[in-house]
Parts: sequence; C-alpha cells; structure tokens
Amino acid sequence: SQPALVLTRKTTLCVRQEFNAGQHAAQTCFEGRYGAEIASDQFGAQIMLFADKPEFGRIQGRFSHIEVTEAGQAFQLGRYPIHFHLSGDVSSSYVRGCSIHRTYNRAVTVHAVHNLRVLNNVAFNNMGHTFFLEDGVETGTEMRHNLAIFTRGSSSLLNVDVTPASFWVTNPKNSFVDNAAAGGTHFGFWFKLPKHPEGPSFDKSVCVRYLPLGNFSGNSAHSFGRYGLWVFRQYSPRTDGGCSGAGSRPEE
Repeated sequence: SQPALVLTRKTTLCVRQEFNAGQHAAQTCFEGRYGAEIASDQFGAQIMLFADKPEFGRIQGRFSHIEVTEAGQAFQLGRYPIHFHLSGDVSSSYVRGCSIHRTYNRAVTVHAVHNLRVLNNVAFNNMGHTFFLEDGVETGTEMRHNLAIFTRGSSSLLNVDVTPASFWVTNPKNSFVDNAAAGGTHFGFWFKLPKHPEGPSFDKSVCVRYLPLGNFSGNSAHSFGRYGLWVFRQYSPRTDGGCSGAGSRPEE
C-alpha cells in the first residue's frame, strides 16, 4: 500500500489527484525551491506544531503512515521534518508508522513537549541527530519500535551534530523500548544530560542529572563509527530526582 501523504521538495504530485493551483484549494505538498536550487541548497519542507499557550494543551498532531523525504533545512535551527515545539502536554498526539528519509535536519524533534508517542517509524539517511529530545525538560515521551539507519554527521547544525546519534536523549524520564539503530557515522543512543534544562526551558529547579531513568529496554545498536550506547558519567540518578542529590540510588 502507498503512504497516505508524501512531503517532498521535488514533486508536485503527492497523492493521486493532480496539484491544484486554485486560490482556496487544499494542497498536500509544496516545493521550497525550484530549478537549479533544488539540487544544491538542502532546503526542504518542514512541519512545526507550536502552541502559543502551552499550558492549555491545545496542540494535537497525529502523523500516521506518511512519507517525509528531502525535508528539513540545513543551516536553520528549528527547521525540522517533524517538529513538536514548546507545546506542553501532547498526550493525544503521535508519530507512527512513518517513513522519514533523506533529510537535511534530523527526523523527529521533541522540543519542550511531554507525553508524545513516537512509534513504529523508519528513518534513513538523516543529517544530524535523528530522533531528538532538545532542551532536557521533555518527559513522558514513548519511543517504541523505531528504526534509524545511516544517521550522518552534519556541519550545518549544532556542534554536537558533527558527531550525531540516532537517538539523542537529554532527559532520562522517557521510555525507549525495542528501538534499533544501525550503520550511523557516530552513535546509536547518546544520553547527553545537561545540569539543568537549556534554551527557553531553562529552570534551575530541575536537575536533569539526578532524575531516575525511565524504561530503556529491548533496544539494539550496531555498526557505528563510535559507540552504540554512550552515557556521560555525570549522570547520577536519585530516587527522589531532586536537586539536593540526597536521595538514594535506584535499585538495579
């Protein structure tokens, strides 16, 4: 069966019907550039979901069995193929069964949102961190049965994207179950936990390195340039997760 929707920058035929140029027509795709620029500038489509008042939980994004290709924009922070952005609780949202390949700036970005489900997706040939938790405030994310193949380094994004991970984790209070990463240039799963959440989510009252680990089980990583799993030694989880560090270590 064919995907319900294809997002690309090269084609103007995304579903069975022809592209409709009418003023009020609903379009299923668009070209970010045209002509000679298409082949050289790594400028593709992007999808961003953003709530101006995240405390109300108004964002609901459900992506199911679509293909996203040649998407994301190099040299542009925040311009990702699929991007949940500063929207608080998104427990009614998901990204599932999608094919996200040949992208110029990640695949799925989880930025200051909670309880997003990312399930049964395949990502291939992506520049920079593929499945990406951003500020370190994100919790309750469920990443299950995802496959990331050939995550590639990029010099057009953040410094850490020069040595990217297929799964970049900045907060341990999330669930990673039965995911697979293979054939990337550097890392499979990288736990890079900041002292406090960073960026617009900065909060001194949250000490990420003391938070207990969520469910991390059944994952696999192989054929990487460096490590399949890399956890920085600063991670010292405590049962209470408080900033005092006074709680006991969780039992194995």
